[in-house]
Amino acid sequence: MSVQLALSAALSGLRTTQQQAALASHNIANATTAGYVRRDLALSASFTGGQGSGVKVDAIARKVDELLIRDARHETSRYTGQEARASALADYALVLGQPQDERSVSTLLSKLQQAFSRLHDMPNDDAAQNAVVAQASSLVQGLNSAAEAARTVQTDARNRLQNSVDTVNGSLQRIGELNGAIASLDAKGGDTGDLRDERDRLLDTVSEEIGIRTYSRDDGQVVVMTRNGQTLLDGQLAPGETPLTIVGNDLMANGASLSANPETDIQTGRIMGYVQTATQDMPRAMAQLDQLAAGIVQRFQNAEADPTKPGLFTDAGAAYTTTAGLASRIAVDASVKTESWRVQSGVQAIARLPAGDQTQIETFSAVFTATGTFTATDMPASATLGGYATAMVSVQQGYRTTAESEMNARKISADTLQSARVNRDGVNIDDEMQKLLLIEQSYGASAQVVQVAGRMIDILLQIKG
Repeated sequence: MSVQLALSAALSGLRTTQQQAALASHNIANATTAGYVRRDLALSASFTGGQGSGVKVDAIARKVDELLIRDARHETSRYTGQEARASALADYALVLGQPQDERSVSTLLSKLQQAFSRLHDMPNDDAAQNAVVAQASSLVQGLNSAAEAARTVQTDARNRLQNSVDTVNGSLQRIGELNGAIASLDAKGGDTGDLRDERDRLLDTVSEEIGIRTYSRDDGQVVVMTRNGQTLLDGQLAPGETPLTIVGNDLMANGASLSANPETDIQTGRIMGYVQTATQDMPRAMAQLDQLAAGIVQRFQNAEADPTKPGLFTDAGAAYTTTAGLASRIAVDASVKTESWRVQSGVQAIARLPAGDQTQIETFSAVFTATGTFTATDMPASATLGGYATAMVSVQQGYRTTAESEMNARKISADTLQSARVNRDGVNIDDEMQKLLLIEQSYGASAQVVQVAGRMIDILLQIKG
């Protein structure tokens, strides 16, 4: 190898180690930057005239494990979806209470039955009569509050759904812009690492909101689809374009409803949790409450002389009309609030029954022991009012605990994969510091070669002179 080639090789080594030092410093500086992927120089031997002339930099390598990223995003998306749903179910269950809680409708119904039992022993006692009216009012308030809680949770889920849709649309708009920038810079041979990092962070954000699939085109642009294959982004979006929209109560993508079959069309992400809450969980909870309210209103109405007219419990002051929404409308007949003797003689009674007459009280008490039919989802088809109420509260608490258990399991899986992703693609400061030591040694060696080559050239010039 000639002195010239030695000098050329040494200079290429100096240039390369300078770039390596700069890149290692950049890695260390971004060790705690979320979503940053470690960079390495892709090097290869350089040749001149068939002879080795040092080293050259082919590219700045940003090596990631796409399969690991895919799995980490999917598990995180499953966790965020379950977290959103579990939180909503917990909010509703908190108001509904446990079967043994004082505020639960099952306890309130039991207390009303006990109040009638005491009234049976003291039919003409004003305090016993007022206690029945008070317990009936408490039961109504409990049903109204539970129905209001279900509506509030449903409304909150819809509001959060809109926020998630806005987040997805905004992120996709920016991802489209990055697609164009990456394709342009890639074509010029530029470093697209930072742009790809930002794009990956945005894809992580999108996947937390809704389950996605992605694949990259040859020009570096990424295509984003829902897990059922609806395209959300291919290239770039027009200004103001919104891949996801909410029309009425439906979540739409490309004109197709995703909320009709969320388990198939959405699958994961917060949007999945919000859709389930708004379209499945809370409507089911309200239907269960309405069935209980209907049973109470109808059975007490049937316990009166004229079963076509209002009884102790009414549908907003009138006789029973329809079950849907009844838990919000159920009320205690206004007449018993000023004339408590009617709980002993009958709400429709024209006059008081004789002192000590327990006939109507026994009829009212039979309401609690009679078995009726129910059609609400996941509820017993035949039960007493108390049995149904207890089952309803227990079922709702079961929904909550099941959702929370699954959420915790998903979190463990998501955290494990996310840690593996960080360890695989992130920056290890110890490794970078070791690299810097090797870079320093390599730089010193290349510099030494330059000095030696320089002295050799000086000697040759002296000899020639």
